[in-house]
Amino acid sequence: MLKNLIWVCLSAFFLSACSDGNKQYQSKEQAEQALYSLNQFLRPTSNVISTGISESQWPFSDAYLKERHTIYQAMQSLELSASDKQLLDYLVIAERFPQRYFSWPVYIPVLENMLEYNQHQDIAAGIASWISFTQQQLVAAKESKLRLNSIELDALQTQVSKSLSRKDLPVVIKHTLTDFNAFLASYTPRGSAGLHGLSNGGPWYQSKLNYFSGATQAPINWLVAVQSQLKGSKQQAYPLNLATDHQHSVLEQRFSLSKSQTTGFDWAQNYQNLRDSAQQAATGLSDAERVFWLAMMETDLGIHYHAWTVQQAKVNLLKRLKMTPQQADYLVADIIFYPAYSFSFAALVTAL
Repeated sequence: MLKNLIWVCLSAFFLSACSDGNKQYQSKEQAEQALYSLNQFLRPTSNVISTGISESQWPFSDAYLKERHTIYQAMQSLELSASDKQLLDYLVIAERFPQRYFSWPVYIPVLENMLEYNQHQDIAAGIASWISFTQQQLVAAKESKLRLNSIELDALQTQVSKSLSRKDLPVVIKHTLTDFNAFLASYTPRGSAGLHGLSNGGPWYQSKLNYFSGATQAPINWLVAVQSQLKGSKQQAYPLNLATDHQHSVLEQRFSLSKSQTTGFDWAQNYQNLRDSAQQAATGLSDAERVFWLAMMETDLGIHYHAWTVQQAKVNLLKRLKMTPQQADYLVADIIFYPAYSFSFAALVTAL
């Protein structure tokens, strides 16, 4: 009932009507434009011509999920490259899994993106309703035995605190966000940091492994193969510079891709085809970077398959790589936020 009331309130502030679920797209580019618009609060892009906010643009609302499904279905009838078909299949499979319960991806400044938009069009009441919706989704998730882990909870609390400190925060948002902050303060995170700790998390992780690696192998097979490649490797110097936040995965940071190169349609990859970029780069890696990505794969499997603790994951990275504890903390969080992304470099694993 409360969820329905929230969205009745929210719909009063929509600036345009819901998109027509029967629309068809004549090209991949048209479908991509629809996805850029749909995900504007998750991944803002200059490619969107804004005519107002529609119901479907509020992340993971019922209207959002319906519109996203409609776009994916339409894309299945388009002429796509083999790589694009694989990405589309991956995204369609992901619809089965519980991300919809976590409507605020904790590594994305969704609220800040909304507040930036609010400077141009007053959508404050709609933002407040979306925050309430996010809280209700977390409550519903707990009833389905789905909880944020401690890293995710801390990241979300940090974002909420940052937004609450804004002097220009509209009163209606401040009140709702204060309540949400109190809810998070009493929230009990799940014990396991990895996807395996979620209901249906094992199959979700397997689907990510299959896509990013480009192969279908059980996690245990990957672990044996990765550790075989690491056997006898010397500890290597950490080879990459890191951002200060997690809006962009370490994999994306590796390629320093610009936002103008919108060649994909997955917002979480910033509309890049990171897997293909990694496959092309795999043969030219230095020994230090080769060990780095193998260590990332090993730790990824440890966290998401073997239910390693955050400390175990950190120790493993420090064993393989010469780096600071702070860098290891950052990489562990990246692996939690972006499961299986490191397997884009699966070409380094020759034992399978």
